[in-house]
This record gives sequence, structure tokens and C-alpha cells, in this order.
Amino acid sequence: MKRLLRILLLLSFYTSIAQDLPPPAPAPSYNSVDVKVNFDTSFNNINLKQDVEKFMSLKGLGFTVNDKTKSNLDLSFDGTNYLITQVPDNRVIFKIDNSKPDKVLSILEDKMNQYAYGYRIKNLKLKNEDYKFSFRLLPVRYDEETLKITPRTDAIETDGIFNFNTSDSAAILEVTNHSDSPIYFSVVEINTKGELTGFIPNVNCALLGNERQIPPKKTVTFESCFFQFAPPYETLTLKGFASPEPINFNPIIKNEDSSSLEYIEDSYTEMYTYEFDYNIVDDNGKMPYNTAVDIYKPKTTPQLESAISELEDIKSVNGELSNAHIDKLKEITALHKALGNEEAAKQYAYKTLETLKKMAKRDRILAEQNAKKKAQIASTQKKSTNRKRREAEKRARYYAKLSDAEKVAFLEGENKTMRAKISKLEKEINTLKKQVQNLTNNLGRNGATRGAQPIPEKKDVVSQYTYRALVIAEQNYEDDNISDLKFPIKDAEEFKDVLVNNYAFSASNVTFLKDPTRKEIFDALHQLYEISSSKDHLLIFYAGHGVYDSDFKRGYWLPSDAELDSKSSWMSNLDIKDYITNIKTKHTLLISDACFSGSIFEFNRDVTSETSTKAVEKLLNKNARNAMTSGLDKPVPDESVFIKYLLKTLKENNAIHLKASDLFSTIQEVVLANTDNIPQYGVIRNANHEGGEFIFLKRKE
Repeated sequence: MKRLLRILLLLSFYTSIAQDLPPPAPAPSYNSVDVKVNFDTSFNNINLKQDVEKFMSLKGLGFTVNDKTKSNLDLSFDGTNYLITQVPDNRVIFKIDNSKPDKVLSILEDKMNQYAYGYRIKNLKLKNEDYKFSFRLLPVRYDEETLKITPRTDAIETDGIFNFNTSDSAAILEVTNHSDSPIYFSVVEINTKGELTGFIPNVNCALLGNERQIPPKKTVTFESCFFQFAPPYETLTLKGFASPEPINFNPIIKNEDSSSLEYIEDSYTEMYTYEFDYNIVDDNGKMPYNTAVDIYKPKTTPQLESAISELEDIKSVNGELSNAHIDKLKEITALHKALGNEEAAKQYAYKTLETLKKMAKRDRILAEQNAKKKAQIASTQKKSTNRKRREAEKRARYYAKLSDAEKVAFLEGENKTMRAKISKLEKEINTLKKQVQNLTNNLGRNGATRGAQPIPEKKDVVSQYTYRALVIAEQNYEDDNISDLKFPIKDAEEFKDVLVNNYAFSASNVTFLKDPTRKEIFDALHQLYEISSSKDHLLIFYAGHGVYDSDFKRGYWLPSDAELDSKSSWMSNLDIKDYITNIKTKHTLLISDACFSGSIFEFNRDVTSETSTKAVEKLLNKNARNAMTSGLDKPVPDESVFIKYLLKTLKENNAIHLKASDLFSTIQEVVLANTDNIPQYGVIRNANHEGGEFIFLKRKE
């Protein structure tokens, strides 16, 4: 009994101690999607409803409820369009055209998947207190004359949310680190449709790497990032992520796939999230909206758009009834089919069939015309034969009536006529002989052969790849503080021509940007990200101003809209590296005629010098991410020695396969001898390089 009493006293003691201890910090959590969907009674297509439910279950997007007030989305039908309404604000976020009922499910799935993607990011609650932070948009006034920013105290709020109008509202970002450790932050923006865009960093406000680091217990205001607002009028959510390392969600966000969620899921225990909502309103403080109707459109790619454009060129040059036109129709049909555009594929397959029928009809008509012509010739020949026979008979009768002296005179006349004909024929024969001799001589000089078929060439191992190029020339700058250049466009055009004329780059696969803005360069890179595959070789070429920041040990390209005193308008080499890492090519080579950060290089001393077919095959089987630059931290002259000898080497090369390392070795010594710059070639660090190498494939004569 005493022992039992002692145990009870001990339990009471430890329980009282436990009650005095602070509660444990909540563990970070990672949420599922769980979008709740209600089907309105007007949504009376039972099969479509079941298909939507199956899609939601298959994708793990959420589940259906029978109470609109407890749902996130309400699906209904207004007699013309299917509507997706966001609850509880009853805002119609999608209208789906019902004129093609067989396409409605595809559009519904796409829009619901888009909304669920944003919904999931919006509702993530990652709460690792080691990286706790907060942020907000501060309303400000911007004086365009003095270029000064001043705080604004008259900002209007609705239910505690700032309203920003589209005429005179502006804001800057303030970020506070509440933790005891330095943090890196990133912010994405989510609209009512679930669409995501990069807020920090973005194309107009780079804030790369260390620029987004916040020291412990500090608040930082980013006045260099100045935000103004435009329709549509809606409530937007800014979702911030704090972590021990910098994260750039932009390449993933633009692709709108699940990669960002997978990354967050793998790393969520080392993150803290924070949300900030704001309204975009009109001048009356309202949020009017007019949802556009989503109509089914076939998917497209630059390759498909190029093929459709080429089809029109072929029609204008070769005509519709040509083999080239048929081949292009078949190519477009295959591209549509690969993209899942079954209806468009059927349309082009039908066009192909109809064109083949027209060609068959044309050939039949031509055959009939030829047969008719042959019959006419045969009839003419028969008439001629009959006429000649009658003339011969007539002459015989005439000859029989002549006296001997008259017969002699007649035969002499016939003989004279025949000799004249023979003489004429001999002249024609001699003329033809001379023509034959000339043709024989020409064939001999051209190395032509007769009576034998050429042996089929073995397909080159490199030719199975598609060669793509992005050629960028920055010559004319908007900022008067940045001097214009004279030669980049000329150099870049010559470089592009060498690729197309001398190497296996099709003109349709070469994108040439003259004086592009920062956004246009990012757009071109992202287009390559979307269309490239592991069967592609990609070459990125840049000629223009470059700046090296010794404090950050980082190089920058200056696009045409760069501002000398605003680093956020420059293009960091790390941005380029991000795309080179993520673009899904087999081999990528960057050639930069501007200073470049040496810190991104990982120099490879084991580059093979072999050029045999087996060696080339080994290099082709491994990913390659290399860069070749005209210099590191020193300015590159306008009239580039590097470009001069790069072009010279590429033009004079006779090898079928030219490795990038061999190209660099050829020009390195002469560039060093003629400039103060030190050209570089190496592997791009941490960019998915596996030991392969970019190989230039010589175009056959």
C-alpha cells in the first residue's frame, strides 16, 4: 500500500512539472490540395460530372461536397457556358465555351488543375521558427520629376487589406527577419484563377542570391523594387518563402508543373511561409470584372507555327498540288497528333487526303490528254503515210507517160533534190555530234559516272540531333549613360550565317535577337526551355556590354533597356546559368563575347583529344554544359579579336566534327597574343554536366 502511494505521489509531482513547461513548438506541416467542389443543379450533364470527379480523384485535387457554402468552387451551366465560380465571394473565374461539347472536359480539367495548383501553394503552412519572417507592401508616392519615393498615409483598406488602384497607386516591399539566423526569401503572386507569377525575384526586380538575404532580427525595405498596378481587378495573394538558401521559383512557375511542389515537399522542414493579400481596384475603389470565355484552342509550339508558315510559302512557290506541299501537310498532321490535337490532326489529314485526290485527278486528266495527243499524232502519221503513198502512186503514173529523154531529166531533178536533203541532214548530224562532245566533256569534269548507283552513305552519328541556337546582339542602349557599340549586330549576323551555311543549324531553329530587352531575352530562353528535348544541341551566343561586379564576384550582361545605376535591370550570369541547367538539351554551349563570372566555371583538365567516331559517340551519350568567353573581369573591346578568330576558325574548318574544346584551343593563343583579355573555356559548375561535349556538325556541300 505504501509503495502504491509513493508511485501516485511521484506521478503527481512529474505531472505538475510538465504542466509548468512551455508547450512544444508546432512541427512544420505539408498540406494536400483538398479543393472542395460543389456541382450546382444546373450542371445536369451526368457523364461530364462523373468525368470531372474521376479527374479530381486521379490527380488528387480534392473532393465533391453537396453544400455550396462549404465548397471552394461551384460548377454550373448557364445554358451557353460552363461556369467555375470561386466561393464564398461568388466570383466567376472561368467561363468555358460549350459549342464543342467534346472539348469541354479537357478545358475543365486544365482550369481546375490550374486553380488547384495555386490553391495548394496559397494554403501551404510551413512554420519552421528558425526562419520566421514577415513582409508587406508599403503604399508610397512616386514623383516622376524628382524620382523620389515618399510614404503614403492615406491608403484605403477594405477589411484590413490595402487597396491599390491602377492610376496613381504604387508600393515597395518591406521584409522582416524575426529569427536568429540569416534567411533568404522569395515571393510568388497567386491570382484568383490560381495562376502563379514570380514577384521577387522577377524580370523587373532581379534581387538575386545575396541581394535577398535578410540578417537576423532586421527589417529591410527594397526601394529599388517599385511596384505599380494594372487590371484585372481582384484580390491577389503574395506567398513568401524563407529558407537557409536562396530559391528562385521562376523557371518552375513559368512551366506550371508540379516540380515546385515536389521541391517544397522535399525541403518543407527548413522553410517558413508568410502570406500578404492586397486588392487591385478601379478609381472608385471597386473590383469590377468580366470573365472572358475560354474557347478550345489546339496546343502549339514554335516548330508547329514554323511548319504552318512554311506551308503557305510552299503553296505560293510550288503550288498546292505538289509533293512538297503534301510532305508539309503530313508533317503538320504529325505535330498536331504529338501534341494531342486530335481534331486539328484529323483536319490536316483530311486536307492531305483531299490534296492527294486532286493530284490523282490532275494526273488522270494529264494521262487522258497525253493519250488523246498520242492518238492525234498517230492519226496524223497515218494520214501522212497515206498521202505519201498516193503521191508516190501519182508520180509513178506520171513517170510512165514520159519519153526516155523526159525520164532522164526527171530523175536528174529528183537526184538533185535528194542530195540537197542529204547535205542538210549531214549538217544537222555534225551539229548534234558537237553538242554530244561538249556534254561528255562537262560530265567528265564533274566526275559523273554512268551505269552504277552510288553506295548509300552511312548516317552520321551526330545528325540524329537537332541543332538550335539563340543569338543575342546588344548594340544600341536606351540609357544615355551606356555607350552604344558598333559591331555586335554585324558580328552576330555573321556568326548566325556561318552556323546556317556551314554547320547543321536550320535557319528555322536559329533565333536572332537584335537589341532585345531583358524580358525578351528571358522569354526567348523560356521558349527554348519549353521546346527543347534530350535530342537537341543548343548554342547560346551573346555579344554586347558586360559588367563584372567584384564585390559580388559576378558578371552581368546589359540588355538594351538596362540602366547603368540600377543593377536590377541587368542580367546576371546566374540567371543564364539557371536556364542552362534546366533546359532539357543533351549538349548546351554558351559563347559570350562579354565578361563573365569565373566563379561559375569548373575547369575540366580531362577533355579528350580524340575525334574518332567512337570518341564522338562517347561524348554524345553524356550531357554537356560548357561555356566559352572572351574574358573574365576585364572589359571586352567593341571590335572583338575573339569574334574575329572565332568566325575565321569556324569558316575554315574542314572537319566533319568540330569539338568546342578544339575550337577554343585554335583561337586561344591568337586572342592572348592580340588582346589583354584572357579567354576561358570550361564546364559550367552545378549545371547538369556529365562529361559530354558540344560538337559542331559540318554541313555537307
